[in-house]
Amino acid sequence: MEVTLIWKAEWNTMKGIYIVSRYLPFIDVPIALIFGMNEGLSVEGCKVLYTFITWMFGIGQATADLILALRTWVVWRKTRRVGLWLTVCYIAVWVVILTGLGLQLKIITYAPSPVPRLIGCVVRDPTVVWTIVYAAATIYYAIMLVLMLIPAISAWKSGASAYSSGLVRAMYSDGVIFYIYIFVLSLLNLIVIVKLPVRHTVMYAMYCSA
Repeated sequence: MEVTLIWKAEWNTMKGIYIVSRYLPFIDVPIALIFGMNEGLSVEGCKVLYTFITWMFGIGQATADLILALRTWVVWRKTRRVGLWLTVCYIAVWVVILTGLGLQLKIITYAPSPVPRLIGCVVRDPTVVWTIVYAAATIYYAIMLVLMLIPAISAWKSGASAYSSGLVRAMYSDGVIFYIYIFVLSLLNLIVIVKLPVRHTVMYAMYCSA
């Protein structure tokens, strides 16, 4: 179905956003594995790979979040007010996230791994910036979840006429479940970052981009 509906479709902005979000993990995830498992990785090599991985995850997550915003806007029937609110929210959150990522890359330090056969290199980074980044992401997903719940509940209460279509039911039910999933995952990441070292966090970008 994806080949028919996406690959064979004419190129447009939405197709480009989807392709980036869908297939970027095939680039950054293998590099992340090299970063984490490569024996004898130098400090400079560690810095280069970590910087690349950070920005690739950022780009992938930004495109995935843009798709979420566009999907939410469609559910609200592309109303101008909601479209403006989503645009402001998306820009504000991602200004915070990208600024945080850039700042984090400037202040972190790298060191040779004490166990090079298990870990490629060691990244020492303070958790305060990551806390801000994940807090911004969690707030964004909370807003998306609320904006998805409002029309879904309204459609359900309105009766069979508005909720009879299988496509409509799938759009609302699957959408709400997915939004709950990414909100909970982001919230867990935030909790783990506060309680544990950053290297133990779940890279939610991989899940949302898949």
